[in-house]
Amino acid sequence: MILIEALDHAEAAMRTAEAATALNRPLLCPPAAEDIRAHGSARLLAEQRAHLVPDPARALALL
Repeated sequence: MILIEALDHAEAAMRTAEAATALNRPLLCPPAAEDIRAHGSARLLAEQRAHLVPDPARALALL
């Protein structure tokens, strides 16, 4: 699953991310922007629950 942006309190996006990791599916996130819309993505990256994918080639390699 590739999570582009997610608010930290966006229940649907964060639940989907949790489901992906529970199913042992890779959770991929681009670098988080300094924007409130990416706080959830930034938290997942900081907690190492998501893989950083700086470009599409890296995302394809991890999938």
